Amino acid sequence: MHTQTEIEAAVFDTPSGNVRGCVTATFPLKGKSKRIAHATLLVDEPPSLYIEVPKTVPLDCLDAMAEDLKAFTAKVRELCPVSAGQEA
Repeated sequence: MHTQTEIEAAVFDTPSGNVRGCVTATFPLKGKSKRIAHATLLVDEPPSLYIEVPKTVPLDCLDAMAEDLKAFTAKVRELCPVSAGQEA
């Protein structure tokens, strides 16, 4: 039932202020693509993260959504290594 989640990343050649890029994850749900996570990559700071899990999700989608959030996290860590040393 689950199709591929899209994780899109954009890293700017020249930062815009203190923003150097963003990462967005979208999850296919009920025929639509629903944003589940967004990260703003910052210069010399940990990323600003926003997680938006749908209020209602079919039970058979939960495992896939959790795996997709792990993939999103890995992508953010790959693009923003400063965050790895500052995690609690």
